[in-house]
Amino acid sequence: MCVYVCPLQPMNNRVPMFVFFQGYLSEVGASLVDEKLKLGIVPPTGVVELAAPTFYYDRIDRAKARTKERIQSRYPNIGRRFHRIGLPEKTGSFQLFVKGYQDAAHWLRTWVNQPETAPPPITQREFQFLFEKLVALDYIIRNTDRGSDNWLIKYVLADVIDRAPVHNNEVPCDPANAKPQVPGDEKLIDLVDSETIPDAQFGSPDLHDPAPAEVEWADVSIPTVDVAAIDNGLAFPFKHPDEWRAYPFGWALLPQARIPFSDEIVDLLLPKLDDTKWVRELCEDLRRVFKNDKGFDKKIFEKQMSVMRGQIFNLREALMKKKSPYQLIQMPPQLMVEVKQKKKKSRRSRNAEYEEAPNYDSDVSGVHSTSGHVETEQPGPSTSTAAAASGAGPSTSSEAGGASSVGSKSWQETYEQKVQTKTPFFRWW
Repeated sequence: MCVYVCPLQPMNNRVPMFVFFQGYLSEVGASLVDEKLKLGIVPPTGVVELAAPTFYYDRIDRAKARTKERIQSRYPNIGRRFHRIGLPEKTGSFQLFVKGYQDAAHWLRTWVNQPETAPPPITQREFQFLFEKLVALDYIIRNTDRGSDNWLIKYVLADVIDRAPVHNNEVPCDPANAKPQVPGDEKLIDLVDSETIPDAQFGSPDLHDPAPAEVEWADVSIPTVDVAAIDNGLAFPFKHPDEWRAYPFGWALLPQARIPFSDEIVDLLLPKLDDTKWVRELCEDLRRVFKNDKGFDKKIFEKQMSVMRGQIFNLREALMKKKSPYQLIQMPPQLMVEVKQKKKKSRRSRNAEYEEAPNYDSDVSGVHSTSGHVETEQPGPSTSTAAAASGAGPSTSSEAGGASSVGSKSWQETYEQKVQTKTPFFRWW
């Protein structure tokens, strides 16, 4: 299995929208989103700790490693006491290497310059579906580095299918008896009657009529296409681009971006994006991924999730209205902040609770009757408790309904919608 390691690098220091040293976690987060949405376009990626001499190390680390190796070779008893021998491990992303893929720019340019190599309509529909998956992924994670060289296409050209030759004049024989096999009476055809019937009744096709695509590719394999989304390190920003650089998507100018979303992608994504419980589970899974960072900040992570939830909300609206990817990126960026109910009690309510605290010392309580006498009650459930117990039966369904409604809250009930305003690049200090 071919893999490559993306070690910890200060790749995001030049971008003011990302957290420092989180590029490798963005790679893992993009693979997680791809897995949750069942897109299948991001190679499997995970977080690992590896050490290799080709990685960048300081002089001190390399000198320590050489010294420990020399001491272990000359004085094995002392070398056993070392906690680690060799270079220290580095944390990074570990992604599966895909074979047979080329840059998207190569095939897109080839299909335009050489129309004879362009995919047939069947393959074009498949490519459009894969392209819509790429659009959904990039828009949800807000990938700011998606150019024609950061996603790959695997295109297998058509090839002639080898078929066994069939000879119509030869009669199949049984090798054991060496006798020709004569078909039964039920399979015999009256050639005299069939010759008198005109060809129009048999529906013989006209040679000038175009054949369907399946017939045209009967002896030739249909070209196949596949897409791989790599280089997802500059994703999951904690704010939308609001300054002089907008970080546009590279696929926005392609002709495929002008086609509205298909029914297949709507059926695949809309049930998940419309479920707030699924969105909450996705945020919790991403929290476990980004917690691998030593400088993990809850506030910054919540801002990242607010941006992602805003992207999910816009994509959900675009899928409902059957917009195109080009119309999707023109929608205003939004922030969806999770609504949290604050439970605060005033000082007066606390004092009232202390004053109205019941007395549990006596088990017998006095109840005044309508005649003015005092009647004693035996220890047991009170009338209010009994009423509550009697009403517990019919209220069970309402409680269950309330619990189910909590799990299936709408977007407006679960999140607060905010629109991010763009700040001017030139400011007066």
